[in-house]
Amino acid sequence: MLTSLGFGPDTVLMNDPKLFVDGRFLASLLVELQDELGPREASLALFQIGLLHGMRDAARVCNEHQDQLGGSEPDTTALVMQWTTGASTDETGAFSLEGTWPERHEAVARCSRLGASEGPSCWMSAGYTTGWLSGTLNRSLVAREVECAARGDECCRFEVHEAGVWTRRGDGDVQWLLAEVPFEAFRKVALAPTIESGDAPPSASGEPDGQFDRSQPVVHIWGPVMVLPFTTLDEALGTVDMLSRDPGISEIRAVVVDLRERPLDEGFGAAALEQVLETIESWNAQSLITGVSPAAEAAMAGLESSHLVLRKDLTEAIATAFQIADAQKHQL
Repeated sequence: MLTSLGFGPDTVLMNDPKLFVDGRFLASLLVELQDELGPREASLALFQIGLLHGMRDAARVCNEHQDQLGGSEPDTTALVMQWTTGASTDETGAFSLEGTWPERHEAVARCSRLGASEGPSCWMSAGYTTGWLSGTLNRSLVAREVECAARGDECCRFEVHEAGVWTRRGDGDVQWLLAEVPFEAFRKVALAPTIESGDAPPSASGEPDGQFDRSQPVVHIWGPVMVLPFTTLDEALGTVDMLSRDPGISEIRAVVVDLRERPLDEGFGAAALEQVLETIESWNAQSLITGVSPAAEAAMAGLESSHLVLRKDLTEAIATAFQIADAQKHQL
């Protein structure tokens, strides 16, 4: 579902923890998903977003624990979770746990834009908790919200049980999640190495750091410079649309649009790229394009932008972007 909306596992939405700390950003996403999908399918999408974030954070923290030889503790989770009862197992060995999300982050974001809900509505938080606990404990667990501040309850409280326990209980919502969410596929994606925004920037010579891997179609942000991979047309449009809702986007001064040597037709492809460039311009940022394939040259020639900067090589484009950002900084 997320891929069909333009939010694949390597897009900024699925890698940036800002959803869990920036209420305005989350509220914008809630409205967009509700309008696009309706309440039921929006809940499913939010659960999947949270699930992947939770599983990725669990994999990262488990790796950090393995790598540490007595240093500082790994980073905490993106979502604040508080256990109200200790973990326990029944006579069959099935795990259970209860807790709350004390900051009520998702409930507050929902109420700010969509108003109160009739039932528990913190689906992204439930997905994250499911992914985090399943990943760190290596069990098939599912978190289910049972009280929600968005419907007037005092807190956002959840219960965690093994998937099999939920099935035996006949809980309709959890059975729906188990049927609709490919948990094992999400686990495989979460365990795959990713490159997140905030990695080390290119060196002064313009050569990207060794961690930068162009083959990974992930948005990279280094201070005032962003590299935006133009993978599929729908995904590129969806990514810039979501980024436009981020209050911090005004800090970006230059955006490298990496066409990745992909063909680009003169019709819809060129129009989509032009829409991406217009959105970047609305951020008051300079666009640069690299990775133009011979098959895309005709479409590029038809673009109307008069301030378009083309660079043949991605490294050169990134270096130029930093020069532009630095020049704009001195103009302010």
